[in-house]
Amino acid sequence: MNFTPRIRADEGQHRLFVRHRETMVKLLEIFRDNAGIRLLAVVDDHFVPIGIVDEDDIRDLLYNPYGHALMTNPGIGSDIAAFVKPCAMAEYDLSNADLVAAHSRQNNSSGLILTAQGKYLETVSNERLISLLVDERVNRAEKISQFGQNFTDQIVALSDQLSSAATHVYALAESLDNEAGEMASAATNVATGAAQSSAGLADVHLRGQNLAASMMALAAVASEAKQVRSETRDIIDQATPQMQALADSGAAIHNITGVIQNIVRQTSVLALNAQIEAVRQNSAAHGFVAVANEIKLLAGQTRGSADEVSHRADQIGAVVGNVVDGHLQIVEAIEKMSIISNQIDGSVETQTATGIAIAGFVEQAAAATSDIAWGANNIHGRAAHVQKNAKELERVSALLLSSASAIGDRSRAFVDAIQAA
Repeated sequence: MNFTPRIRADEGQHRLFVRHRETMVKLLEIFRDNAGIRLLAVVDDHFVPIGIVDEDDIRDLLYNPYGHALMTNPGIGSDIAAFVKPCAMAEYDLSNADLVAAHSRQNNSSGLILTAQGKYLETVSNERLISLLVDERVNRAEKISQFGQNFTDQIVALSDQLSSAATHVYALAESLDNEAGEMASAATNVATGAAQSSAGLADVHLRGQNLAASMMALAAVASEAKQVRSETRDIIDQATPQMQALADSGAAIHNITGVIQNIVRQTSVLALNAQIEAVRQNSAAHGFVAVANEIKLLAGQTRGSADEVSHRADQIGAVVGNVVDGHLQIVEAIEKMSIISNQIDGSVETQTATGIAIAGFVEQAAAATSDIAWGANNIHGRAAHVQKNAKELERVSALLLSSASAIGDRSRAFVDAIQAA
């Protein structure tokens, strides 16, 4: 801090000076006119200080009733050089320490002459220098006290903030520790569940592969059945004309039996006519009658055979009709079976593809579950590391809280010591 003496209204005499050419009479007049003056600076023609005149050195002349008469004597009062003595000098804008050092360099200096760029500015007595230094020290002490109080307030506020932050960090560390423990426990559960899921998915994967293989075998059997159905359909299609021919043959047999029955009826009529004619011819026609009887008997047998053939033909026709109807129903059933079989074939193909896809998905899921298990174990390890760091953070935050409290206490002690000094 630079020291600049402050001149009060009644201190203008401290700026008084006398030129080195002045007489003792002039010197005594200055001291008499300025009763409170203790030191008077002596300067040359360029206002450069030469030294000072101390009021103690001229006291005897100043208060001697004959002193003025003596000074007016040309042989005595024409020179002030005998009363000029050295004095400490310093530039006015030096620090307190430099001013004290400049004063101390001049032994037994009665005061301190302040200059501005080497020109006389002011004379400061030892008493006034001490007073100014004391005032400055008091001001400095007041400022230090104020700075100390401000420092204390700031440190206290900072320590409070630090304590609050440390408390918050401690709470966060504790929460982080709890969450890390929960995360580690959850990661362990996830790893266990993932391992179980992986084992289950491996079994499902094996079963899916078996299912896919079974579906592929079923698809092969279905394809073979489809081939058999196709061949059966071809055989039935080939038998259809034969069945129709059989039905036509039955109808033809029935027609033939009708022709035979018609011949039998006509034969019977001829036999009857032959008998009638034989009766007319009397005995001469015995041979004719015998032939007529034979014809009649043959016609009866033929009628019986024709009736039997007709009956059999009707039965054959009925059976053939039933066979044809059954054949048609078999064709219709095979057609429906073919449609259903095609649907089954489509379903089998779809299910086979689905089974293969499921097996692939299960395999991927098993691999993903293994990755999840590995990730869960990794998370568990990281959670343990986080928990360890949280413990360390908790310890550091506790130390930080203690340090913040210590900072506040020591800062108060520091300011109290400064104020006490």
